[in-house]
Parts: sequence; structure tokens; C-alpha cells
Amino acid sequence: MEEKEPIKGYSQSYIKNVFRIIFIASIIISLAVIITGFLGYNNTKKSLIDKAKSQDIVFIVKSMASKIDSRISRAVETSYIFARDPLNVEWIKGEEKDKESGNLVLNKIESIANSYDYSNFFIAGVNTRHYYYRENSEGNKNKEDFVVLSKSNPEDSWFDEMIKAKKEMDFNVNYDRAMDDSFLFVNTIMGSVDNPIGITGVGLSLNEITKEFKEFKVGKKSNLWMIDDKGVIQLSDIRDDIGKKYEEFLPKDVISKIQNKSMEALENVEVSQYSDNDGEIIDYAYCKLSSSDWTLFYEIPRTESISLIDTLKTNTIINVILVLAFFMILFYIISRKIANPYKQAILINMELENKVNIRTQELKESNQKVNDSIEYAKRLQESILPSEDDLTRVFKNNFVIWRPRDTVGGDFFWLREIDDVIVLAVGDCTGHGVPGAFMTMTVNAILHNIVTMVNKDDPSIILKELHMQLKQALNKTSNSQSVDDGLDIAIFCIKKKSSLLYLGANLELYVKRDKEVNILKPQSKGVGYSYIDLKDSLYNEIVSIEEGDIFIVSTDGFIHQNGGVKNYPFGKKRLYNMIQECESIDFNSMKTEFETTLEVYMNNEEQRDDITIFAFKVK
Repeated sequence: MEEKEPIKGYSQSYIKNVFRIIFIASIIISLAVIITGFLGYNNTKKSLIDKAKSQDIVFIVKSMASKIDSRISRAVETSYIFARDPLNVEWIKGEEKDKESGNLVLNKIESIANSYDYSNFFIAGVNTRHYYYRENSEGNKNKEDFVVLSKSNPEDSWFDEMIKAKKEMDFNVNYDRAMDDSFLFVNTIMGSVDNPIGITGVGLSLNEITKEFKEFKVGKKSNLWMIDDKGVIQLSDIRDDIGKKYEEFLPKDVISKIQNKSMEALENVEVSQYSDNDGEIIDYAYCKLSSSDWTLFYEIPRTESISLIDTLKTNTIINVILVLAFFMILFYIISRKIANPYKQAILINMELENKVNIRTQELKESNQKVNDSIEYAKRLQESILPSEDDLTRVFKNNFVIWRPRDTVGGDFFWLREIDDVIVLAVGDCTGHGVPGAFMTMTVNAILHNIVTMVNKDDPSIILKELHMQLKQALNKTSNSQSVDDGLDIAIFCIKKKSSLLYLGANLELYVKRDKEVNILKPQSKGVGYSYIDLKDSLYNEIVSIEEGDIFIVSTDGFIHQNGGVKNYPFGKKRLYNMIQECESIDFNSMKTEFETTLEVYMNNEEQRDDITIFAFKVK
């Protein structure tokens, strides 16, 4: 009994000290919560005012400008395709006399316009002044396909003005009463600006953009306008404002700033403020569209942009009260329930630390095994790829860019030389990483079997056999639960090094001859997939090899890699231009140029997919 008294006294003293510490801590935390709430309210109030002055309206202007620019850029690219299409050019050069070709041209343009959901498109000849069009509405499908543009009709003046201005591309806005809609027409010269043969283009519905204007606007008294280079409001969510000059709404000093400020990029958004006739402060921002000389303008009264301050004050007071109440309840529970907290915390901490150490060691060992397995898989995959000596022996010049997204991947290139025939394949299997690598091993074995036992000099037979054997290997014909994997592939057979046979499944072949680049299109969307039924009429593309010809094939990982200023995919057009502009003398320099261009474009973005580019010259 004598030994228990000190322990009991110690426990009572310890509990009193715990209560004293908890009480002091409660006071300190309560004061900290109150002070934090007060400072937080003042800082948030200031930040909200600053944010309302610049960030919010800048975001609205940038976002809306980006949407409009993306639509116009896509329309510009479509209009450019119409103007450079050989079938369209030949028909216009022949003064539209061939009706059968005319139907093909209009149907083809209509199909492209429909796929991009353009409401209007047209093509017009300079010599005949025939304006061919088809509006995508039920009431206009039975109309004549063309009208004759008149030099005396003001509505047709755009045609002669564009030819006279010698501009390759221009914009104009027209209102269509039949469709009750205004259209922004993107017009492109066919031929050269000095010797034009026609004009073609597409029309964007401005009603659709107006709906987005309403979604982006904040506040009942705010205004969001698209203004052309003459100061006319071409687009607004308020119909009555369209067609008016912005001078009717804005002070002269604001107009002077907009007119005198030179902006070349979407990121260059100007923000400022002015006071209206009632003395109310109006914040505004504007920027030039990168796709045209038009200006996007947005303004909002400051009283609307900072209306959240009163709500913020009320919410801050409520939050402080709730936090204080929570801490009071929490400390009450702690003071009633806790016993010997320090010792208990030490024991729990030691137990948790032991479990963490064990688990960390297990994860480390497991991770090492996985890494070892993947490294071994990498060596296996690299062993099936042709060596540099093999490529140098077969081709006059070549370079390969093979970059799996992970340690291993689904891209591969394959080479066999049998008698006087060279068989080359470049493929992109489903997936990446270890699953993609397994697919490349399977395809490699099947290709070896086909060229050895079935056929070595006909890409169409090789492709069909690969499709059939891959489906059998993956058990797609008998098992509905099997995976639906396949690949994109380009197959080449080079006979006596004088002619090249090519057949592609979702992979294009670029043939560079001097400064000219031709693209040979694939005939199938893929190989091995259960949903693909290969046509019996597959035919090989035959290319007569001339001195200096360069053949380039790329998997989709290159063109789909995102980057650049707007984080867009690299794209086929940029790849085409790069192939056309690159010098073909030194293949090492070409490879370096391709790799450097890709790295600069990625701009620290992660690689999205496996990347393979194979380029070669035949001896």
C-alpha cells in the first residue's frame, strides 16, 4: 500500500498538468483562429479585388479568344484543303464545263464540310464568275448549285476586292435571311495571288459562337464583343449591338488605346478601367485574335465583379465560430478520455515505424524484381530488332528513331533479306510498355513464318496472312472473351533494288524526291482487330526507285505528341513540312533535326506514346 500512494499522487498531478496544458492550448488556438480568420478575410478581400480587376476578365477573354481562334484555324485549314485539291483546281481551270467532275467536286467538298459541321461552303471560278454553293439546311437542298457573281451587286463586291487585294486568304461576314444566321466566311485563293483561278471557302455560324458568349459572360451588365478591323461589332450576345460601331458605347480614350495598341499574340491581353457617366468604375480587357485582325473586347462593372465580398465576410464569421466550437468539443473529449498519452503515443509510433520498415523493405525487393524483369524484357525486345550492321548492309543510307514511352514498347521495325528481295516492316502494336512488347514478339514470329513459308515478295499477301494468323494466335475467332488487340503496319518488298512495293495498314509512306514529298495512303485501318475485315482487293503501291529517293514512315506516336505554345498534337501537316524542308544529303543530320524538332516541340511535356521513325535510301 505504501508504494501505491506515490503512483496515485503522480497520476493526479499528471492529470492536472494535462488539463492545464489543454486549457492553455485551447486559449492559444482560439486566439490563433480568430486572428487567422480576421487576416484571411482582409487578405482575401484585397486579393478578390485584384483578381476581379485582371485575372477573371483576362481568363474570359483568353478562353473565348482561344475557342474562336481554334474554330477559325480549323476553317482556314479546311478552306486551304479545298483550294489545293487537284480535282477542284482542274475543274475550275476547265471553267466548270465537266458536270460529272463538278458533281464529284461539290459532293466531296460537301462531305468534308459536313464532317466538320460547317453550315456553308462555296467554290467560285474567276473566268466564269460562277459561285457554287450548298447550304446545309433542308430548305436549300433543291436550289440551283450556282449563281453568277455580278460586278454591279454590292453583295458580290467581296469577290473582286479579294482578287484585287492579292491576299491568299481573307474573311467576310454575311447575314443569311433564309437561315436567320450570320456567317463568318473564310475565303482562300485557288492558284496564285498573281494569277488566281478561283476562290473557295467555308462559312462559320456566328449563332453558335453567340451561345458561347452567353456562357462565358459574368454579370448582367457586362459586354462581350468581337470587333472587326473597322471598329464594327460583328458578334455579341445582344443582337441589337451587332453592326454598330463600338464608338457608340465606349469613351474616346478607351477607343484610342485599342486602336493604337499593337498586339500580335493571343497571350497579349490588355487590361484597364474607365468611369462611365454615372461615375461607376468599369473594368475591361481586350486582345487581338491570332487568326485574324479582329479584336475580342470584354467589360464588366466592378460592383458586379466583387459582389462576393459581403458573402465572404459572413462566411468567415461563421467559419471562425464553427472552428472554435469544434476545438472546444475536441479538447473536452481529449481531457475526459486520454490516459498516459505520451507513453501510448510512443508505443503506437514504435509499432507503426516497425510496420513501415517491413513494408518498405518488401516494396523495395518487389520493385527490384519488377525492374529486373523489365530490363530483361528490354534486352529481349532489342534482340529481335535489326542491328545497325544489317541496316547499313541492306540500305544505302538510313536512320531510325525508336523511342518507347516506357522501358519497352509496342513499336518495332523488322527486316529480312531473302535472295534478291528485301522485306521491311514498321509496326505499332496495341498498347505500350510490357503488353505492347509482348505483341511485338508475337508479330515478329508470325512475320518470320509468313516470309519463310508463305510469301516473301507480295505485301498484300503478307498483310492478309498476318491479319489471319494474328487473329488465330489471339484466339479471336473462337473466344468472345479474348482481347481485341492488333497493330498498324507498313510493309515493303524491294525487288532487285530497282522497284519498291508498299502496302500500309493505318501507316502512311512519305516519298521525298528532291523538294517534292508524296504521301502514299494506307488501305486498311489496322491488322488483327476483330472488327476489321480486310478487303480482297488490296493492291500494292509500286514505286520506281530513282537516285536520291528517300522513304520515310512514322508511327502515330510522333504526330500525336502534344506540345508547343498551345499544347496541341504535333500533327501530320507539321511532319509533312518538316520532311519537305529538311536537307537530304546527310542522314545523321536529318535524324538530329527530327529529334531536336521533337524535343523543342515537347517543351518538357511527357511522352504520350511509343515513337518510331524509319527513313532509308535504297542502294
